[in-house]
Order: sequence, then C-alpha cells, then structure tokens
Amino acid sequence: MTDGYHRFDLIWCDRVVSVAYQAHWLNSNHWHIELRCAERLPVTGTGYRSHFVPCAEDAHEADVRELVESWLNAAAETDAWQTHLEASRQPDLFD
Repeated sequence: MTDGYHRFDLIWCDRVVSVAYQAHWLNSNHWHIELRCAERLPVTGTGYRSHFVPCAEDAHEADVRELVESWLNAAAETDAWQTHLEASRQPDLFD
C-alpha cells in the first residue's frame, strides 16, 4: 500500500478481478474503487472501471468485497450482459 490503496483479487464468474480501493479519497467521504480484469465485466466493456462510492466509515476489505460482488451480480442480471454472454458462447462465422 505505497500509494494509499489497499488491494485484493476477487474471483467472480471464473474471472480474476483485481480490486484496489482507498477510503476517504482526497479527504472526502467517498471510497475510490478500481476494478481491473483481463476480460469484460458487466460494469465495464474494457475490463477497467473507476468508481466512487459514498462512505460513512473507513473501508475494510470485507465491505469493499461485498460491495463489488453485489455490484457485479446486479449488473450481470441486465439484458445487455446476458446478450453478451450468449454471443460469446457462439462462434462468429465471419471472424
């Protein structure tokens, strides 16, 4: 944690998601959370997402882990993500 961020890896739907977070980012009442993944996630088409979340207390890994998992699970229920999963299962005849 040389840059003020705590880090952990999360396995979500067979994807390794690297999570970095900092409580009270720039002395605010917000957590700054960064997600990095080699594959697309339902919250980002690129595998990277920077997100700010209001917080009343210091962030702990368990809190951030639960928040990220809930966020990914909720986003995975969207029609857009389900369409992406279906399309990724079928080979493209024109590739």
